[in-house]
Amino acid sequence: MDALILQKIQKDLRALLEQHVLKLDKAGGVNISFLAPDKDFIAALGSTPTVNCYLIGLAEDTKRRQSEPRRTRLNESKTSRTAEYEPRFVDISYMITVWCRDKTSSAEIEHLLLGYLITGLGGSDFFPGPMLTAPHTDASLYGVRMQLFGSEYADKVSGQVWQAMGATPKPCLMLSLSVPVAVKNTAVLPVAKMLDRASEQSG
Repeated sequence: MDALILQKIQKDLRALLEQHVLKLDKAGGVNISFLAPDKDFIAALGSTPTVNCYLIGLAEDTKRRQSEPRRTRLNESKTSRTAEYEPRFVDISYMITVWCRDKTSSAEIEHLLLGYLITGLGGSDFFPGPMLTAPHTDASLYGVRMQLFGSEYADKVSGQVWQAMGATPKPCLMLSLSVPVAVKNTAVLPVAKMLDRASEQSG
């Protein structure tokens, strides 16, 4: 598997929020954070509104598990075939919240940013930003599936998080990204051996 997959996702998610969903200029105006929203995080908040993306869960997306046999591709000289293994799909979930310390307009600013997040992240079934890739896996063949709504466990999970953090509950969005991740390297198989196997099976 790709050991940098979480770093790649974090980078691409930040770019999606800054360049597409919130369309921030170089001066910023909104911070993007991936820290745990605990008491220390809250105490360190400044005057700039912050969108917090807290990594809350990792699991296999069994709905996208591939059952088809591995594919093979013949090289140009027709002397060997490359066997390609289907990837695993990893469901990576974020709890997204908005924080603002403005004394007079904090609620209005938080609600405005939540609205942008809902429309920007909830309007597509697949990740519209830079494509996430892993070694030997072309993400464009499968797509990075994105889900903002529909998790029946969202309320329970968020409640457990706020209780564990010792913080006051806030409205949150549960974003899940189903990412194809290579689990095996490709294998090169000589055509001659494949023909021998085929003749043995037919005999």
